[in-house]
Amino acid sequence: MISSLKGKVDRIFGSHIEVEVNGVGYLVFVGKKSFAEGQDVKIFIYMAVSENDISLYGFEKYEDLDLFKMLILVSGVGPKTAAGILAEKGSIEILKAIGEADVDFFKKIKGIGLKTAQRIIVDLKSKVGGLGELDLSGKVDEGDDLTLSLQQLGFERKEIEMVLKKLPSEFVELEERLEWCLQNLGR
Repeated sequence: MISSLKGKVDRIFGSHIEVEVNGVGYLVFVGKKSFAEGQDVKIFIYMAVSENDISLYGFEKYEDLDLFKMLILVSGVGPKTAAGILAEKGSIEILKAIGEADVDFFKKIKGIGLKTAQRIIVDLKSKVGGLGELDLSGKVDEGDDLTLSLQQLGFERKEIEMVLKKLPSEFVELEERLEWCLQNLGR
């Protein structure tokens, strides 16, 4: 397992760089970061292994690598999508968007749709810590917390009412109820 690389940038290929470490070149996806050929670098690495490919994703800060690892735990977000999110937006912006339940922030990123944006927020909101609950102020002023949360995530009142009629009574906690509703909306 490769966890970091320290060497010189040998070549640049768009969003990839080749880092030479003791005569061995490693092709690393780095997004839109600017590097210069011959530059000394230390890059923290995530090594993605699949049936047909082994890819390296590089990050200048360990905090970015941690956020990348959290993003790929979200259903529907693979390493390429997570790397694309981090390539377009900074870590602080991403964490702020999760904390504020800003679905539109994620929908503006190439390859992220409404459902994926909602999953990112719901799955990671409790993991980013210190950012509080969904900010529902100013959006809607009627209904219970579950309805307000679903409206904050961009669902229409009519489809919310339909799914709430099917909501099993054994779900008591708001997060459980919200997760069930998100999985069953549109069915």
